[in-house]
Amino acid sequence: MASNLTPEDFDWLRQMQGAADAKRDPPPVPKSIIDKLGAFGFTKPDGLRGFTITVRGREALLDQNMRDAEDR
Repeated sequence: MASNLTPEDFDWLRQMQGAADAKRDPPPVPKSIIDKLGAFGFTKPDGLRGFTITVRGREALLDQNMRDAEDR
């Protein structure tokens, strides 16, 4: 897991990915979470909807999902 990211941070990132994949507006994400995800390059400002997930964010989710699967 990326340093200082919590499972909750990844949950928010998953919600943002789900919204982007479904072409919906993302949920309102707390500013502290957006700031943290943005610092890692996982989200970026989107003038129309606030913020969107980046390719780097999608890759981080894929890596996290693989780690979660290994833990099961």
